Amino acid sequence: MSGTVWSELLSSALVGTDRRRPVLPATDGPLGAVLPAGELDPESLLAAAAVVTVARRAGQQAARVLPPEPAPAEAAPLASPGAQDRLGRLLSGVDGDLDRATSRELAGQWLRLAADRGLRAAPALLVTLLELGCAEPSLRPLVRAVGGSRLSWLCVEGPGRWAWAAETPAGPDRADWDTGRVAERAAYLGWLRGQDPAAGRELLLETWPQEKAADLAVLIDACRAGLGPDDEPWLEKALDGRSGQVREAAAELLRVLPGAAYRQRMTERALTGVTAPARGRLQVRLPAECDAGMRRDGVVVKTLAGVGERSFWLRQCIAAAPLDCWSAYDAEPAALLARKVDDGSGDDWSNPLRHGLARAAITQRDARWASALIKAGFGPEASEVYRELAAVLPEAELTELVTARIRTDVPAAANLLDVLPRPWPAAVCDAVLEALANQERRRAGWWQLLRSAEAGFDPAYAPRVRALHDALPATDQHMLSRFTTITQIRHDIHREFA
Repeated sequence: MSGTVWSELLSSALVGTDRRRPVLPATDGPLGAVLPAGELDPESLLAAAAVVTVARRAGQQAARVLPPEPAPAEAAPLASPGAQDRLGRLLSGVDGDLDRATSRELAGQWLRLAADRGLRAAPALLVTLLELGCAEPSLRPLVRAVGGSRLSWLCVEGPGRWAWAAETPAGPDRADWDTGRVAERAAYLGWLRGQDPAAGRELLLETWPQEKAADLAVLIDACRAGLGPDDEPWLEKALDGRSGQVREAAAELLRVLPGAAYRQRMTERALTGVTAPARGRLQVRLPAECDAGMRRDGVVVKTLAGVGERSFWLRQCIAAAPLDCWSAYDAEPAALLARKVDDGSGDDWSNPLRHGLARAAITQRDARWASALIKAGFGPEASEVYRELAAVLPEAELTELVTARIRTDVPAAANLLDVLPRPWPAAVCDAVLEALANQERRRAGWWQLLRSAEAGFDPAYAPRVRALHDALPATDQHMLSRFTTITQIRHDIHREFA
């Protein structure tokens, strides 16, 4: 009956009560007690519409919602109660001394330790962990690892932004290549090259004419995986392209391709530009021009600020030449670097030569040359070159270098700390504490030193860090307060997993 009444009221309301005055029939039941029968004026129509609306809604039956299936049983054990409490504090941000980024970094460390031990997080923390994964995609694999089977169950019942937790990570998909952005396409190409270099090469060559130059440079770099002699022809052809980005990307691969004709061309240019006319001496002969062949091989015409044009061309040729070509002059890098270098007029050219050789050592990952170049030294503007060379060194030699630098030049050492393996070796931690205990050295570059130490220091050193903090004058304790707090938390995280 309410449906008939509603239709009558709605029709009159739409055309207007002046044109069609509603007339309600008599109704039975509870609705008849509140709806007057007969003709209605406008106010009565609105009142009747309200009554019928309530009656229609009250008469609807609620939809039956089936309860979800129970979460599957868990196989992995829970982390200890202390470890669970620690993770909860990090995720909730209750430690006021820590900013959000630091709390998340420490939470990531907790997740790595739990995943390595096959432990899982408490169910009460899963929602917060899912939100952490939404905010920090890099932590998603670890969240999946510690969430257990209940995490996947929960994400199905939760909002769509949690869907990533139910996904099973797999290798790159062909759809990434067909429809993805350039980073996704490069990832797929690199994966395919690792599986089948020829298939990856053919895939790139198929789409080559349609690719933008900037994208093509990224895709060429992805072909480092599986790089071999069969890649030389298409890379040489890429050097004939109009785009400088494409030529440079192709040249980067040819520089590290053994036996490539490119390497021989650069060897000839380097040994023509730097000759050995006498024992203990090298003579520099700058190129007269940056000819078409040099430009094709990736030599950039435009120079750097403060560097001579012709000197810059030669430096690039030296950087691209294989380092073993210098054995034509000296068997050992140190012997070559010890030679006097001039241009025949008495001007010293050792620094430009070393910069070119340093770039070659960094590109070719040659630890022998990197070590010799660090010992030979550069100008004061070469701190970034030092850092990149240090990253090539074996761990033991790198540790020795950084330890010595901390004891002689804290600001210079701070520039090298990010290339150390984590946690830092004991010798480095000892040297840092020694520097912080010395008032004069403590005030030289302390901020960068401590910022690096927050992530790199071995957590086992927390008691010694606390002891040093408490032994300092009150005016200096603020320098170490954050470092002390973070090191202690990292120490406690490891202890709670012991």
